[in-house]
Order: sequence, then C-alpha cells, then structure tokens
Amino acid sequence: MRYVKLHNDRLQAPLIEDLKVCLVLGAKLRPDNSLSPILQLRVRLVSILANAYPDWTFYISGCRSDTTVIYRTLVEEYHIPEERFVLDFCGYNTFRSVWNMEIYFGQTRFYILTSSFHIARSVRIARWLGYDACGIDISDYEKVKRNPYFWREQLAALRSLWLVFCIKTPICDIESWIYRKNLIRRLRRNEQQFDAQNEQILQRAMTNVDESMPLTEYFFRQLMEGGICSEFTQPMEEEHLVVSLSQVDCTTVIEDVLALALCYRDGRTTLADLKDYYRRMHYQDGVISFVTRNHYFTWIMQSAIKEGFVERISPDEPAFPFTGLMDLQPNYMTRNKHLFRPQMEDEKNYQAIALRQQQRVRFTYIPRELLNMPQDSELGVIRDGDILAVACDQHSWARGVEIKHLLIAKWIDGRLHFYHATTNGLGLADMDAYTYMKDKFTMIGVAVYRFKV
Repeated sequence: MRYVKLHNDRLQAPLIEDLKVCLVLGAKLRPDNSLSPILQLRVRLVSILANAYPDWTFYISGCRSDTTVIYRTLVEEYHIPEERFVLDFCGYNTFRSVWNMEIYFGQTRFYILTSSFHIARSVRIARWLGYDACGIDISDYEKVKRNPYFWREQLAALRSLWLVFCIKTPICDIESWIYRKNLIRRLRRNEQQFDAQNEQILQRAMTNVDESMPLTEYFFRQLMEGGICSEFTQPMEEEHLVVSLSQVDCTTVIEDVLALALCYRDGRTTLADLKDYYRRMHYQDGVISFVTRNHYFTWIMQSAIKEGFVERISPDEPAFPFTGLMDLQPNYMTRNKHLFRPQMEDEKNYQAIALRQQQRVRFTYIPRELLNMPQDSELGVIRDGDILAVACDQHSWARGVEIKHLLIAKWIDGRLHFYHATTNGLGLADMDAYTYMKDKFTMIGVAVYRFKV
C-alpha cells in the first residue's frame, strides 16, 4: 500500500503524477450535529490541502448530515470555493465511500484523507477494488499516536473483503433486490402507523383554531407540539405518496402547514382531504409518478399557485425591496442522479426530468441586506405567516438547487423573525432573519409566498 506524508502543510515526495483528486471520508457528528474532534481535524486538513493545491478537487463522502456539515464549514468558515467540492451523500460506510468513487463519479485514481487508524483499511479496500489509490498520512497532526480501534479495523476489513467479492458476483444483484423489497415493505408497513399519527395531529390541530393569527403560523405551532425534523424518504421502486406530519424537514413542513390550512379554509378536515391537498402540491397536475413529482420547491409552489393555494408576493420584475432577480435552471437531480436510484437509471425518466429542468425558474427576491429594515419600512410588505424561500447562489452547498431553506415570517418588536425546521426540531428562531443570514454568504435573500385565505 502507498502512503504520502503530510508535513508542514505540504505533501512529501513521492507524489502520484498528475493526481488532483482527494476522497475525504466522513464520520459521526456530535449529538447537536456539530463537528466531532475527528471531523474538525479532517476539515482543517482539507483547508490546508485546498490552499496548498488550488487545482485539486475534493470528494466528501458520508451520510447526508455529516457530508453537509463538513461542506458548509469548509465553504462558510474557511471560504473555499464551492466548485472545489463534490458531495457523495451515499457513503454510508467506508466500503461504499470508496466504491462510489468509480460507480458514481468515474474516479479510480485518488488520494484518501481520513484518520490514521482508518487509513490502512480504506486504502486496502481501494486496492481490492482495483483502484489506484494513495493514503495521506496525517500522523503529524494527530494528538493520539496509537490505534484504539485495531481489532475493529481488522474485522471491518474482513467484511469489506466479503463485499468486494459480492459485487464481482451475482450475489450483489440479489442483495440489492432484497434490500429494495425490504425497504418497500417497511415503508408500507409504517404507512398505517403514520396515518394513525396523522389522524391524531389533524384532529388536534382542527380543534379550537386560533383565528387571531395567520393559519400558516397557527398550524406550524401545532406541528411544533409533535413534529420532529428528520430525513423522510419515499419508496423508490414504485412511486407512492406517503404523508407523515410527525417526520418533517424544512420543505415537507411547509407542505404540511399549507395542507392543514387548506383543510380548515375549505372545511374539508378528513385525512383523505389532507392527502388530496398534499398530492395536488407535491405532484404536477396531481398525477402521482416519479417524473411528475415536484422535486424542487419552486415546482411545488408553481403547482400550489396553479391550484389557487398560494400567491407569490415577489413581483416578476425587480422593484424595491424585491431588487434581486433569480433566473436559473435547477439541475441537482441530473447532476446527482445516483441519489435517485433506480428511477434515474431509467433513460425515459432521466430525459423527462432533464426536460422539466430546462424550464427556467424566474423570481425576484429581497436581498439579505434589506432584511435589516424595520417593519414600518418597505420590508413591511412581508406579513406574519408568509412563506420565505431563502434563495441561494448557483454555487451553494446544494448546487443545482434554487432554494436553500424555508421559513415562516413572524414580526417581533419591529424585526423580522421566523419559524423554521432545524435538525433539532421545529420552532421559532432565537434571532432575527438578518442576523441569521448575514454571515451565510450563500444565502442571498428571500422570495415571498402567501397563503390565499
């Protein structure tokens, strides 16, 4: 196995000729979703390598949470350009992280950056797979010089050897088929549990509705009592709408709030009614299929506007305070089609999504600098309960996506605050919108949507 030592912030010879790709392996975050000491060191070393070798590309691999936090730290705190990174959200373990380099990104020659106790197994897996990989020795930067995980690494290496054997035989196809079937059965089995929870939340939310506040704010506060923030996925083999009011992210919670508000507005308060409103927002023309699913928030809002559920307050052309103009084509799905397997492996699905993405998303937004204005200024065009879509530049941490986060507006003492979904749950932010966004340079402003009463 080959290694190259990182010393005095430079790699020591011999280097691999013309190699400018580095795989950075993730690890578990702290319970509060901050970087663990291991990840803090890896992030610092990536910044060192990025400054020393400006033509390198870094592939950050892990599960969605750690990959995103690592990336955002490098971009927002170390100010490394976003285009220097490629994210792999499917690196569930060391073997998958290394294997994905070829099957998703076509890379078979690369450096591997990870902890010293972990590097031997990582390079060994790459060698078993036939890749030309070289480990980066970071022992000079580590405080702990011994390997506390020796036996774990040996056992994990045996497991990885078995996985290498499997992917070179039909066993891999069998395991993949079993996994997908089990996923579908598990989600459908859980759907009954979700529906029971949904019914309880729906009936509670519809009891003694407080009409003194906007419906969107009221129903968000109702979800705060039982809602948790999580990554909620739908079955991938067969498109099937699953609604869970108790498992949300920043996008689905907005759909949930709108669906609940529509149920109350129209006097249709059954679970079937809730799902019907959700379907009409979540899918183009309400037709359930992978291709017609509104995978981007602006697509969801286009359907909601067409159905008469919401209106866009942002004008079509720039006018104060909506002085920013966003005109782009979201392409996250086609750029990251490995995250949408197996549907995006179907050429018809791929081409249909690519065709929908060619329809430009155009809207105006309020630049973040203007969010510091008081309520009695032009910023007062925003009302309590409005939906604020945080626009991001085209090189944001979720490149190819036009919206970075979603908020529900709340004025407090003349300052614009907001409700939102975080990794810790749902709630009212402890800071105003301007303070929240001013140091996040990839958040460039907000577009505004309003529920139609």
